[in-house]
Amino acid sequence: MSKRNHEVRCKGCGAKLADLARDGLTIRRGKLQATITGAYHVSLVCYRPHCGTLNVVRHDSLPWDANAAA
Repeated sequence: MSKRNHEVRCKGCGAKLADLARDGLTIRRGKLQATITGAYHVSLVCYRPHCGTLNVVRHDSLPWDANAAA
């Protein structure tokens, strides 16, 4: 089974904010890395100058359905 990753991008400017995979949401910025697993509701403010758009990512605790993501 392949591991499918999806990029989370800012809805305002398109900057990459995180990676969404089967094992959770991973945010990397410089030397910082955070991985969030389980059910979550994450609010991310874009880091780019002159953007600052609020982006919201939600994930429920239901198992990942590979067929639905394809």
